[in-house]
Amino acid sequence: MPYQTKRGTWERSSRLGHVPIVESEFVKGRLRGYKVYSQETARDVAQELVISADELPDPGPPPKWALSFDGSAQEVAIREEYPSTRLGYIQIAGVLLFLEELSNQRQRVFVDPAAVRQAAQESLVSIVLPSSNVCRKDLTSVRESWRAEVFELFRDYEVEGQPILEFFFRLLRLGGRTSPSGEAIILDRCPVTRGCPARGISVSKEGSPCPSCGTMLYPTDSLRLHEEVQELGTNVTPLGRLQSVLEHLVMLCYLDYLLERLPRVLSSVALISDGPLALFGPQAPLKRAIESYLVFAARQLAQAKHRPPIVVGIEKTGQFAEHAAQLAGHLPTRTLVRLPDSYIYQRILTTRSSPSSAFGEDTYYGRKFFYKSATGQMLTITVPSLDPTAGGPPDRDDPGHYSTLSSTLALLDEVGTRLYEDALIPVALAHSYASIPLGTGSRVLTLLSRELLGDEG
Repeated sequence: MPYQTKRGTWERSSRLGHVPIVESEFVKGRLRGYKVYSQETARDVAQELVISADELPDPGPPPKWALSFDGSAQEVAIREEYPSTRLGYIQIAGVLLFLEELSNQRQRVFVDPAAVRQAAQESLVSIVLPSSNVCRKDLTSVRESWRAEVFELFRDYEVEGQPILEFFFRLLRLGGRTSPSGEAIILDRCPVTRGCPARGISVSKEGSPCPSCGTMLYPTDSLRLHEEVQELGTNVTPLGRLQSVLEHLVMLCYLDYLLERLPRVLSSVALISDGPLALFGPQAPLKRAIESYLVFAARQLAQAKHRPPIVVGIEKTGQFAEHAAQLAGHLPTRTLVRLPDSYIYQRILTTRSSPSSAFGEDTYYGRKFFYKSATGQMLTITVPSLDPTAGGPPDRDDPGHYSTLSSTLALLDEVGTRLYEDALIPVALAHSYASIPLGTGSRVLTLLSRELLGDEG
């Protein structure tokens, strides 16, 4: 780490500081022993994996509305003289886009920005969390502050009148992670006191004391977000984890709202997530509860003779998106590419946890596909099966197991934009509302933090 000068600038490294590394025989020897797995140039795909979108079933009526979701997280220092004193901010955006109004712009040479703006309505969730060297006045550590703040966020923030905590409880009940009565979440062990012998702890929706050490426990402790919180270091990782959890839960809360009150309308809605339909890290087990909920929703709609909604995740970066970009010039438009595990582990990913492990079985609640749209955009998408009969499809990459896939591809053909590379209008709008600008945004949040904490420097 460099020193900071009295003028506020940073110590500069020597222009020749890299020379010892370049000349080191030890470094050269280690480099010769490495192998790059997934950087091969992708020029073709086996024909049995390539499917024309025209071969899929009729997509049916197009959706009338799109709900897109994205989030942004940032950690800022609140004291110039103590830059390790930090706060974390998260912003989650949900954007409702009226697709019929947007389609009127297709005949124009240039899209009217005002028309796009009028066709969209946004909703924002803004969150602040303590980070290193900051805690709540009524608590004694950053980690305990996080536990309490996350619980109160879930308890107090509502999506269309339903607290996130209510829906979270229903998810876990469907996923079999509650008590037999469904009124309490079961924690494997006490998440607070080191050495506490309590196991299989029943925690109510309002929170319950640990039966052994007496510490207040919260149902949101089951997400294990606090486990990665640092008292002295950066908390970018748990911030990102919480952002991801909230993006998925907020999207599903809207789906649930429409399922309960307007199931007929839900069939004309597309829910689009900026990112894959997956959860990683300690929160990954939540994906099984989400799968159970989607099966429940599909059954409810099938019984009412309604089609399931489009649910899709759009992946803009990462190894899959990079591989898709390599294939783009070798595929015709309106082409779907299947991604069986054999292809994924041979040509995209470097390792496999075990020879029998299936890709994403512990993290994804959908299946990845590549799609080159009618406008030439190369997209990496995740689509859930939404199978009302429950149980995962035997051939997980078979398009026939994904009832909304055809309508999803038809929607993606319609909502592309050339504003950014391989961009979609709903995702671009959600990103623009959720994002916190790195420069100005950081400075403004820093000033806000200082002012409200009574420290103006």
